[in-house]
Amino acid sequence: MNQANLKHYLVLLLLAVLWGSSFYLMKHGLEDDLGNPVFRPDQVSSLRLAIASIVLLPIALRSWKGLNKTEWKWILVIGIFGTGIPAFLFPIAQTFLDSSIAGVLNALTPLFTIILAILFFHTKIQNRQIFGVLLGLVGALLLISLKGIDNVDNLGFSFLIILATVGYGTSVNVVKNKLPHLPALKTTALTIVVSGIPCGLYLALSDTPQVIREHPHGWSSFYYLLILAVAGTALANLIYYWLAVQTSALFAASVTYLMPIVAIGWGIKDGELFTWKHTACAGVILAGVWLVNYAKKDNEGLNS
Repeated sequence: MNQANLKHYLVLLLLAVLWGSSFYLMKHGLEDDLGNPVFRPDQVSSLRLAIASIVLLPIALRSWKGLNKTEWKWILVIGIFGTGIPAFLFPIAQTFLDSSIAGVLNALTPLFTIILAILFFHTKIQNRQIFGVLLGLVGALLLISLKGIDNVDNLGFSFLIILATVGYGTSVNVVKNKLPHLPALKTTALTIVVSGIPCGLYLALSDTPQVIREHPHGWSSFYYLLILAVAGTALANLIYYWLAVQTSALFAASVTYLMPIVAIGWGIKDGELFTWKHTACAGVILAGVWLVNYAKKDNEGLNS
């Protein structure tokens, strides 16, 4: 391994830590160390997007000129379905689900990416990839069932995360098929700013500033969300696209396999229950993702 390759692997690990820690940071934005609520899910999401949009605003301001109406339409689609809605679904789900489980279920994103590519964008698929999709979905169902398949709350909140991964999959397919000519960094900055502006307006009119000032843990939870927005959202996206350009989209997408490990580690640190059964289910999901992503090199751009 030469020095350049070592640098890329170290950056990949950094990216896994940043994105894999997001679920832990959301959890501590929602509640204090004793599990008492601090910010509502809508406040967590709005703070994350509003702060991240401020960080990426300089890039967005340099990127918006020259876009036509069709490109703006797809930017809005990605901003709503690939950025905004998922950002709101995860905190809602984590009011019930452990952060480690949320991190594992997030690994379903590549599976729904290829499902949507087949259904709406006529992407060809190999038998190995079909098996990978089915294997990943079985692993997700097994993981959800560990907390009770007859538990309505468990099913409902788990479905919210699955719905969020569908949103991410939609975003990836729109970028690949409708905006392939735009630099990915430009698209990311614009979509985050587009979703973050209304969040900032909402925060200004809500009781969020009061919660930060007056709640006993308002400032500490805010700092968690500040790290989430700056490091786990804005900086992580910048790193991801730098890594994709320096190496390949396939190499950058391999962060999918490392993120759940980081999320599980934070969950165990917080005293969340994660047994060998959870580990086995996570392994099944990641095996399915591997089969989908590495079926052939032609799919390299799918997760870009």
